[in-house]
Amino acid sequence: MAIKKQIAFEGLTYNLGNKDRVAADSVLQSGGNFSLNTAVQYTTPVLQTDAAETLTVAANAGRTTIIPNVSADRIYTLPQVAEGLYLHLVGFGALAADGHDVSIITDTAGTEFFQGAVAHHDTDQTGQTTSIVWGNGSSNDTIKLDVVEGFDLHFLGKSSTVWYLWGWSAGVTVITVADS
Repeated sequence: MAIKKQIAFEGLTYNLGNKDRVAADSVLQSGGNFSLNTAVQYTTPVLQTDAAETLTVAANAGRTTIIPNVSADRIYTLPQVAEGLYLHLVGFGALAADGHDVSIITDTAGTEFFQGAVAHHDTDQTGQTTSIVWGNGSSNDTIKLDVVEGFDLHFLGKSSTVWYLWGWSAGVTVITVADS
């Protein structure tokens, strides 16, 4: 049975577009029965240690990874990029109080890159306090958060060589997304 372009329901006439007709046809073909998983979905966050570490797909993918207050400059290496792979990194607390930096690098310098934008909020400026920092997707493979006070960064694998990047950072020194 074909789904009509126009239907009447409770005395009103509705025009159906292609998407509406496809959805209605899908329900019709399934016998009118379908179910949805409406349970709340959650994941446990990952608390990284205060050490230079390589993140892994098994431990970090699809989860929020919390970078602690570091006791020295730290480098966190992302796993090998793959299309659809998602990572979420956050840092907060007394990160900048002791002057230590956090760097995030790709798995293979010079062959995996960041493409996207991070809004940096300058906490030491009274005029314009936000700037946008870009990753070009063709050579930028290092993110440096100098004297950072907080950040919320998202990474999504665009391909086998490029990470989409978006989020924000805050601190007295502007974040950099640059070549290694």
